[in-house]
Amino acid sequence: MTAAAVAPAALRADYLDRLAASDEQGAVALALGALDAGLDVETVLLDVVAEAQREVGERWAAGAWTVVQEHIATHISERVVAAVSRHRPAGRPSGVGRIAVACLDGEWHALPARLLAEVLARHGWDVTFLGSSVPAAQLAVHLHETGPDVVAVSSSLPSRLPAARRMVEACRASGIPILAGGAAFGPCGEWATAVGADGWAPDARAAAALLEGPLPRPEDGRVDDASREEQALLHTRRPELVAGLAARLRPGAGPDEQLADDLGHLVDFLAAAVYVDDPGLLARFLRWVGTVAVPGGLTREELRDAVEDLVERLADSPRTVALLRSEPVQEASGTGAA
Repeated sequence: MTAAAVAPAALRADYLDRLAASDEQGAVALALGALDAGLDVETVLLDVVAEAQREVGERWAAGAWTVVQEHIATHISERVVAAVSRHRPAGRPSGVGRIAVACLDGEWHALPARLLAEVLARHGWDVTFLGSSVPAAQLAVHLHETGPDVVAVSSSLPSRLPAARRMVEACRASGIPILAGGAAFGPCGEWATAVGADGWAPDARAAAALLEGPLPRPEDGRVDDASREEQALLHTRRPELVAGLAARLRPGAGPDEQLADDLGHLVDFLAAAVYVDDPGLLARFLRWVGTVAVPGGLTREELRDAVEDLVERLADSPRTVALLRSEPVQEASGTGAA
């Protein structure tokens, strides 16, 4: 088999079959075989492993895969990345610069950040991978002790945007630019700008290209005191809001762990939307809920009542209420529909 004969799309389909069968050895052999045939490391990591993981997430959201299957697939992909790194180790840093790669506090999906670290190492960067869920205070200590040239942060969930702002502030205090990446920061990186990041990239390949030049330092993020205060209030009231919503949506049903989890996400996404003053963030979450098939979870039919209930309970938070009553949120939840 030659590199010309290894089509990434076909290889990805075979790789997904290995993930579906929980076949770690087969997945590793497939990836290493592609490398031995001449396919470059970046293509294997990004066009096969990363794209396959995106498909895994879509299968979970559609109810075709369980969360256990998703976890097994992610574990296998992590093992594949490690095997690829050993089989084709990156060369020594070329003097491009030093970069710390981390996940936002509360972000436990570390594979995208790990892929970024591997790709940047192959572009000559001296990379320190800090792993999942890095608190801003601990990042600040690391920056003080090591002083990298750039920090790259990854997150998949927009509900972590307040944590992103704390990361930005830690980097600003050290005078180090911060590059954001992942779906948490919006389809076009608009929420990265809102929290004050110096740049945004949708994937590892784009990040490597962006880092070939200096990151421009934007003006400070647009998060103001009123947004911070209402986001903090939502965080404080989260348990009360979740319990109240559950009681209204399913009276007499008793505690339901999956429903409580979904309602917690609803409050978290609302808080993030208030934080960056963008109703589109919450609207995207509400539309997503309607596509996810999770037994016992929040249904699309329940969204309307949930939004109306939040308007009533949060009447003393004018920005939050205005966001809940905005056209994008009303349309996404079906509130006000005939």
